[in-house]
Amino acid sequence: MKARFNVRALLWLSATCLPWAAGAQPADVSGEQQEADYRVIAARCGTPGFEKAFFKQSKAAVAAGLVVKHRDPAQVEKSVTALRRNPVVLIGTQADCPDQVARLKELQKERAKALGAQRKSGRG
Repeated sequence: MKARFNVRALLWLSATCLPWAAGAQPADVSGEQQEADYRVIAARCGTPGFEKAFFKQSKAAVAAGLVVKHRDPAQVEKSVTALRRNPVVLIGTQADCPDQVARLKELQKERAKALGAQRKSGRG
């Protein structure tokens, strides 16, 4: 009887927790939580140089209002810092890292364009 319970518990755990460990995100993730997750993934999977560059650009995106619009950027930055999760929750295995880093590099390119456009319109 006890063994049957453990099997059921294991099946339930794998059905509910493994999608999170594989990096799946629920649809209603806030901008702050998503940004915090990006920073954790960059730290876990990227090189120290990549992590530093990503973090710097992430802070610039928060300050520019690209992460959450119509809120004080200082408050958004505090939320992002407070919402950082355990890397094991976000990255199941090191084998997931190349895909995650590729996704973050695409995000960096998009943000570079958006930040550049904001700078140009601000000078205008």
